[in-house]
Amino acid sequence: MTRGVQKFTTFLLITLGSMAQAGMLSAQAEKGMLIIGGSTNISESIKGTANTFNLTLAPSFGAFVINNFAIGGIYSFGCSSARTLNATTEVRTTTTNFNTLVGPFLKYYFGKKAMKPFLSTNAGYTVFTQIRSNNVPNSSASLTNYDGFSVSGSAGIAYFLNPHIAIESALYITATGAQTQLPTTNFGFSLGLYAFLDKKKQE
Repeated sequence: MTRGVQKFTTFLLITLGSMAQAGMLSAQAEKGMLIIGGSTNISESIKGTANTFNLTLAPSFGAFVINNFAIGGIYSFGCSSARTLNATTEVRTTTTNFNTLVGPFLKYYFGKKAMKPFLSTNAGYTVFTQIRSNNVPNSSASLTNYDGFSVSGSAGIAYFLNPHIAIESALYITATGAQTQLPTTNFGFSLGLYAFLDKKKQE
């Protein structure tokens, strides 16, 4: 995350916090309401001669079955690219992974103020596609497909801009298992935008 993005995020959180404390916003997460939106996370890491980039988009749709507790479905699409360099042979290998997940989610908001802490979890069937290539002359890229299962949990804060729109930030952990692959665990930070719609008014 760049210094400019960090400053903007800090300013946004302080502004929303001040508005919430002043009672300028009212939050709605009541039984019968719909929640539509999604989250994203982007990360890049450099370690020695290895460079890794990750991007995930996760739209979701659900409904509050009781006040503050929503159940719904999530579709997640992710991609990652890793580049490594063998300093001895000067062979550069690029590995690109794509994954899609479909499954249910559970989400619970705490409190009645405009700034609501929340806990969320989801699980689902995941399909992976891996493409691997290198800079060796006359070599061809390899393509591998495999299936798996993922479980994720997150804890964060929802900042309600008005009764129907919220920006969410969260820390998450994801565990993934797949055929012929070692289990993996990822940690990260995500940002989301969600709309809270009154189903009764829509009808």
